[in-house]
Amino acid sequence: MKNQHPHVAKMIFFAITISAFLGSCAKDKPLTTKTSYPENSSVFRSVTKEEYLNATPLERRFIDQIDGAVNTLDLLKKNNPQQEYEAIISIDKDPNNKFHNSILIGIVEKKSSGIQTDSEPDPAPDGKCHVSGLSSAYSCIKEVEKYMDAKNTDSISATITRTADNCVDIVYH
Repeated sequence: MKNQHPHVAKMIFFAITISAFLGSCAKDKPLTTKTSYPENSSVFRSVTKEEYLNATPLERRFIDQIDGAVNTLDLLKKNNPQQEYEAIISIDKDPNNKFHNSILIGIVEKKSSGIQTDSEPDPAPDGKCHVSGLSSAYSCIKEVEKYMDAKNTDSISATITRTADNCVDIVYH
């Protein structure tokens, strides 16, 4: 009887652990955007605090992705100054669409004009914004949202790159 207590305690602990694990995985939590815009001068911010707080949920997610992409590009460039990086963001009007609300970071492929390949040429962008300050970033985000509405599309992808003048290019398709 004395040896059964540690065994029973282990079984109860195991049952509680499994229940907690299953409970945490049982409900898929919806993707949400933050409702504040913390100020930190050491990170890139594409819009002002007021613009962020007045933005729609879609615009906030777009702002969050742009800010995250640019800050990641800056960190990668700081760690490896000789390498060029770019980010590709995808955003969908449905915040729970996990395949279209993402950020990809990669190395920029250098194209050589002397080498012919069988690959198709890059498609022409549907639009481009050169973001040099806070006001131009918010107007670009509004422009992309208007484009989505005009084309009646729920998702869009954009390539984010840092330029030589320390600005940001957003090319969307």
